[in-house]
Amino acid sequence: MVKGTKRAVLVGCTYNKTRFSLYGCINDVRKMNDLIVDRLGFRKENVKVLIDEPVSGIMSAIPTGEKIREALSGMVETAEAGDVLLFYFSGHGTAIPVYVPDLPYREEKAIVTSDLDLITGMQLRDLVDQLPGGATLTIVADSSYSGGLLIGGKEQVGSNAMVPLPTSYAKLVRKSIDFNVIHGIRSITSGPTEEAAEWSLSGDGGILLSGCDANETSFDVVLGEEAYGAFTNALLKVVRSLKDHPANTRLVYEVRKKLKEDGIGVDQNPCLYSSDANTNEPFLDIVVTDCQTSSAVRSAQFREPVITGSGVVAERTWYLLD
Repeated sequence: MVKGTKRAVLVGCTYNKTRFSLYGCINDVRKMNDLIVDRLGFRKENVKVLIDEPVSGIMSAIPTGEKIREALSGMVETAEAGDVLLFYFSGHGTAIPVYVPDLPYREEKAIVTSDLDLITGMQLRDLVDQLPGGATLTIVADSSYSGGLLIGGKEQVGSNAMVPLPTSYAKLVRKSIDFNVIHGIRSITSGPTEEAAEWSLSGDGGILLSGCDANETSFDVVLGEEAYGAFTNALLKVVRSLKDHPANTRLVYEVRKKLKEDGIGVDQNPCLYSSDANTNEPFLDIVVTDCQTSSAVRSAQFREPVITGSGVVAERTWYLLD
């Protein structure tokens, strides 16, 4: 049996002192860091933080495109079978127009770094394709258009296009920058010149939990003295409220419910993209398949209903590693 390691790259971009400023992204990273270390079994030394404002007690680097790519490549290159990797991002997203002769117009989604560089869905797909067998890379993206961030990701939980009515007086800031604006500031090409390939998802270790679908906006929220990403805040509340590690599918539905309950009225629908095999796996947990070696396993104490591909409700038992 392989006992995996948990590693994470956490990125928050406020774009401070620019016209693109956001307010809650550093808080999002700080709280996500606390969650994965205190609750989800990540060791501090295996978590790399990149933020554009200092936070007391957290070692960090500036989240430029180069630094983020370097951190992600390093995490993936050192991964071994059974490892659980996390890339968390809170900041702006954008959509890159892709024009190919004789092919339909399409857009490639991307996240926007602190220096207005782009990390594209194709680049994230390249990282997933480098994973060793049995390892996973979970991408949690609190940015606009994030539902399209993982090229080839199979939609498991899509948009329901339901907008809750606001019941609070929060300030909402769209977490998006128009690509043409970025292109006018930086010398960036207009994206890939070839149509996206058809990807095989058999054994795919990529898992995307997006703050919204591929055509929606995620929101930064300012409510009184507090600022946060609407999606991140709901996800943190849900994970902390549960006694077990929820399956990826269940988590997304619970986060949607929490967003509605919070009453801020955001028109964003968190989504899930992954292979069928990872749909009902526990969020950011190492799954043990060989229960005979009990020295590395705590008692299997969490049973959860899951829906199989044929629509049959079954029961999955999962285990926590010591």
